[in-house]
Amino acid sequence: MSEKEKVLNPDPGVCVPWKVKMEEFGEFPGNEEIAKKEWEKLDDFAYNFIWFWAQR
Repeated sequence: MSEKEKVLNPDPGVCVPWKVKMEEFGEFPGNEEIAKKEWEKLDDFAYNFIWFWAQR
């Protein structure tokens, strides 16, 4: 699968992959690992929220 397809069809449980978010930020000024961990938690919550409401 190409990188473009991977962005358009992210892994299950992911809305916006961290790699895509980092491209929006450009150079990250702080600790990237902390930001990545928090982004993945927020993204997971968003995915589950959308999935829950879509199943109703």
